[in-house]
Amino acid sequence: MSHLHRVGVAGLLLWGCGGGGTQDAPSDDPVVHAYAAGWHVDTVGVNNIAEGDTINLDVGLTIIETTRIFPPEADGGEVFAWEFEARELTPVKLLIVRAVDGGKDFELLGESPMVVPRQLGANRFELPEAIPLQYPCLFGLYMPEKGAIPFRKVRNWKTLISTGPFQRPYIHRSKFAMYGWRYGVRVFWRNAVVQQAEGAG
Repeated sequence: MSHLHRVGVAGLLLWGCGGGGTQDAPSDDPVVHAYAAGWHVDTVGVNNIAEGDTINLDVGLTIIETTRIFPPEADGGEVFAWEFEARELTPVKLLIVRAVDGGKDFELLGESPMVVPRQLGANRFELPEAIPLQYPCLFGLYMPEKGAIPFRKVRNWKTLISTGPFQRPYIHRSKFAMYGWRYGVRVFWRNAVVQQAEGAG
């Protein structure tokens, strides 16, 4: 089941969520800029990135979120930023994938640079190059060292996790096991549908 978290003006002007508190977004915040430029902006992921209470200490985790996915209207749009809660200052990268070959493989559509959290708590990063979206697609994570992003166990949640070597451009489904772990991540995507509709009038 997909979940779409609408981003309103108030949500765009908040930095971080949940237990970490909120504050005004910096003037260089990419989400604020995208909204101000007239893009349709939305998110996929958790509503509260600070809800996680557990860190996985395994090394080399590849994680694919299958419970909250990009909606059909994201097709043709692009991922331009992401945010997560950090409990360790270890590297992490964002993955955008789609299932192919009847779900036997995941194709890597794009990835962020490897980043190290700037601080413990909420971190938001803009991608140097936006990742185009092709519906249906999913987001994931790769953490080459012990986990930086915490998770929370949630009933009926379906997250695919692998400790096998990270692979490009295809990752076989058999490498993954299913866990009810919800990671503290939110991905920002945008498209010009609203802007084009207004321009056409």
